[in-house]
Amino acid sequence: MKIGILGGGQLARMMIEAVSKYDFRIYIYSTERNSPAGRLSHGETYGKWDDFSKLDKFIKKCDLITLENEFIDYHILEYIENSGVRVFPDSSVIKKIQDKFEQKKFLKENGIPVAEFCDAETEEDVIQFANEHKYPIILKSRTMGYDGKGNATVKSKDEIKDAFNAIAERGKVMCEKFINLKMELAIQAVRSREGEIKFYSPVETIQKNHICHLVIAPYNTETEQTEKIFDFAKTIVEKIDYVGVMGIELFLTDENEIIVNELAPRVHNTGHYTIEGSKISQFENHIRAILGYPLGDTELIFPYSVMINILGERNEKAKPQGYDLLFKSDNVFLHLYGKNETRKGRKMGHITVNGTDKNDTIKKALKSREVFNI
Repeated sequence: MKIGILGGGQLARMMIEAVSKYDFRIYIYSTERNSPAGRLSHGETYGKWDDFSKLDKFIKKCDLITLENEFIDYHILEYIENSGVRVFPDSSVIKKIQDKFEQKKFLKENGIPVAEFCDAETEEDVIQFANEHKYPIILKSRTMGYDGKGNATVKSKDEIKDAFNAIAERGKVMCEKFINLKMELAIQAVRSREGEIKFYSPVETIQKNHICHLVIAPYNTETEQTEKIFDFAKTIVEKIDYVGVMGIELFLTDENEIIVNELAPRVHNTGHYTIEGSKISQFENHIRAILGYPLGDTELIFPYSVMINILGERNEKAKPQGYDLLFKSDNVFLHLYGKNETRKGRKMGHITVNGTDKNDTIKKALKSREVFNI
């Protein structure tokens, strides 16, 4: 089986690592030479997304194609599909999800609770929305927003002009009502070509500077809330006819209500713990799903699994240090993404810790991050 992946970053790299034992052939198309995933693949094609001569050569190598992020123009996916090679998730799914305004419309139309929102073509639209829903409000880029990029919290009318202009530089703008949170949550749902669906545990996510810092599995919640999250996830992947792993970000409000924040049509940072924390990882299950194979067990191996991101803290060559200290610890697992350059806030790797006590497992994860530098 020859599988193509659009994108050569850490998500593609971990897909390769997850299924290399099965001897599938994995080919990478990347806009970066010698990418993290490309170095582990059976072949890397370097080119821009709209370099159709290179894309054609890549397509001919593949039986089917998947992607590691949702920022590839859906027209490129349509081009691949028109060549006769299937893409999962397909172009219609990516078209609906990569525009956050259209994504929110889809969710609302299917009975999924979301924050109040509107399209914002002008500053006056923002003012009108703020007058209706009160400050603060959130401005978002409808496309190309991630890790806090393309978002702005507006606390007064005086802040609208600068925030609107900054977001508009990235593309179309939308408004969202500010939600008072107890915590942020996430879940990975996986649906196969055959329609089989499985869920990983809902997790608590803790952000630092708008980037995921810590993931705690499982999120210990009331059964009613957990079932509600599963119901929402099932509705989403079925209604959109999704194939593969989807990351679903959620909010638990001050009123103990669950609302959906955003969808990510791919394996997701909040599911990295599943590599060592679950019986079958999100990465292996994604490949199983797109191939139409039976999905693997998503249950946790230990009572708790905690993942902490390793983010760059300076702008220079990466210099990993601290292997010896980490390797002394039981049930501590290090993943580095093969990025030669570290930058402030750049995701360079992660550490997962499995344990039997929640607080001890969190403390061990934080301590492990302290002793490892890159």
